Amino acid sequence: MAGAWHTRARAALFGGVVGQASGGLSGRATGQSTGRAAGRLSAGVPGRALGGWRPDSFALKIIAILGMTADHFGNAFYSQLPLLGRCLLFLPGGLTFPIMAFLLTIGYQYTRDVRKYALRLGIFALIALVPFIWVLDAKLNVLFTLLLGLLVIWADDRMQNRALFWALVAAAVVATYWCDWSFIGVPMILLYHRLRHNRFWQVVYPIVLVWIYGLANLLGAASVSGFSAQLWLGNLPDLLYIFIGASATIPLLYFYNGRRGRPLKYFFYAYYPLHITLIGVLLGLLAGIWIPAWLG
Repeated sequence: MAGAWHTRARAALFGGVVGQASGGLSGRATGQSTGRAAGRLSAGVPGRALGGWRPDSFALKIIAILGMTADHFGNAFYSQLPLLGRCLLFLPGGLTFPIMAFLLTIGYQYTRDVRKYALRLGIFALIALVPFIWVLDAKLNVLFTLLLGLLVIWADDRMQNRALFWALVAAAVVATYWCDWSFIGVPMILLYHRLRHNRFWQVVYPIVLVWIYGLANLLGAASVSGFSAQLWLGNLPDLLYIFIGASATIPLLYFYNGRRGRPLKYFFYAYYPLHITLIGVLLGLLAGIWIPAWLG
């Protein structure tokens, strides 16, 4: 989508961000027990899913990784792909950030040490910084957005001065102007955290925010060029990303079963910078593009 939304890398995520959701499920550093945390997690959780399948953290990470890889490939090879190819690659990409933002809040509830959690996130954000800028976009990758979101939900639980807290939220939102997922990333994370006692609204409201932001960008583009067929076709991949891909996380997260699944935390951490680097190498070998598109 035109403007701030279509950054060629809107959903840069990696499954390792939520490795913390698959490890250390024995309570918070604040002394809360696993039983109390499990009680918070299960509040408002539905009993059965359609067909009897309910995803665990591992399944959600795999879905997010597949969507992320497709989206990044579509962004990197954007000018080489036909419209249909862009649509097919962008659509699943919409699943990624909502899943990872949701699991970030789950990981926060269960991590033994929030500082180590933030440190891991920050380290891999820095590792992925150069590949992300080289291949996808001239901004900070989404791991920085997630790190800011982690800071905000940590502050939400601890800051007694609410005016100061909301000032911190505002500062974090402004800071994400230079990050992937821009202004709505941190508010989405905060919504997933604060609405955790009601699973339905927890998974719906963040996506409503995505819809509003996407429509605002579309209307902004239309105010310049009008609602032409070219506008709709040009933005079709992003519309599918928003209204099909991101929206599909509503049932997926609604039926999340609260379990960790297979513990492959460091695979997900490593996958993020490695897959971006590999896409960059393929772009150079197959399309002869070694200089970032944003420099052109």
